[in-house]
Amino acid sequence: MAINVRNLDYIRSLTSEQLPGIGARLHETLTDILTAVGNIESQVNGNASGQPSAPPALNGIQVSGANGFLHVAVTDNNPVFRGIRYYVEHDDNPHFSSPQIVPLHDARNVTIPVGNQTRYVRAYSAYDSSGPSAPIYHGGASPIGVNGGGENSGPLFLPSQSSGTGRPGQGPQGPGTIPFRSATGAQPTRGE
Repeated sequence: MAINVRNLDYIRSLTSEQLPGIGARLHETLTDILTAVGNIESQVNGNASGQPSAPPALNGIQVSGANGFLHVAVTDNNPVFRGIRYYVEHDDNPHFSSPQIVPLHDARNVTIPVGNQTRYVRAYSAYDSSGPSAPIYHGGASPIGVNGGGENSGPLFLPSQSSGTGRPGQGPQGPGTIPFRSATGAQPTRGE
């Protein structure tokens, strides 16, 4: 669906004799464009002038473990736009040197199979076109590990490949902290 912009034909056909009425009509035209762009920005949490802001930090995280699984509940009572995405990361150390990323999309609960391993857990949110919010950690500033329990050792977690535009081992990323990642570090090119 195209943006409905009034007076384009009028502006295109202007002659010097018609200039006295141009101000009001040009104002209508530009107002229509600004309104349409504003509507799109609201609907997709976009920012026509730059990168959209990340959502605020989450309000809380709870983690329990039993029978080889962790269950994670994320609390987010902030005002947010539709399309918010939630992410949980877990690792075998509180420094999250190789975080395993679990995208929750718009849900705020997840059950993760970890076997009888102790895992540290953090969570954050992001919009499709924003960077991530600040992460929150189970246990606060000093993360607390949670053991999954169970009778087996659980899966061998392979090195983290990150998410979005993040590079392997990076977290928290969500869709990415940068809008574009190339294999060579080159800036994106757009066809004209």
